[in-house]
Amino acid sequence: MQKKIIGFLVLASCLLTFNTASSGANLDQKTVEQILDSAWDKDEFGLISYGIGETEPTISISIDKTKNEAKLRAYLNKNLSEEAKKKYDIEVFKMDIKVLETEHQKYLESLKQEKAGHE
Repeated sequence: MQKKIIGFLVLASCLLTFNTASSGANLDQKTVEQILDSAWDKDEFGLISYGIGETEPTISISIDKTKNEAKLRAYLNKNLSEEAKKKYDIEVFKMDIKVLETEHQKYLESLKQEKAGHE
């Protein structure tokens, strides 16, 4: 009976430790996401998209080519935790938003044509 109780206590402590460690990683992830979301809301950075990689810890950010990458990097440097700055490589890609809008419009037109062809 005592072996079962001791075994249960060991198992419970292992599960508690694992749960605490994994929730700590999720808190870090949310913090990074919250910072990127707040940067998204600021027009001065011109964010088009972003992604956070876990397998290869990289933050990939696409911005409008007319916006200032240095200001974005300064904002991230100021707001990301030291742990996040050590964990993630940050890649910034500058894109022409006009080209993206044109490509998106062409894509929407092709969907309309495809839908009309099926009717």
